[in-house]
Amino acid sequence: MSVQIEIEFDDHLQATRVLDAVAPDNSPLPSGIAIITKIIENKLVIHIECERSIDSLRATVEDIMSAIDLSVRTIQSIENDT
Repeated sequence: MSVQIEIEFDDHLQATRVLDAVAPDNSPLPSGIAIITKIIENKLVIHIECERSIDSLRATVEDIMSAIDLSVRTIQSIENDT
């Protein structure tokens, strides 16, 4: 099974900051799960391959989306304070 998540940001820098913030959460991965991330212009692309159960895939997607949400809110908070 695989899932691809694409999130478009305002600019390349914001996408890069989010990727940098969530990347440490993606290591080490359980066996049977692979995550490939990249930035294309201002878009964060996350591809997840899962050889485990659908519940494992769902949990992985939820974890990544939660980390992205926290990262985005933190970046917005810092930007609003300056």
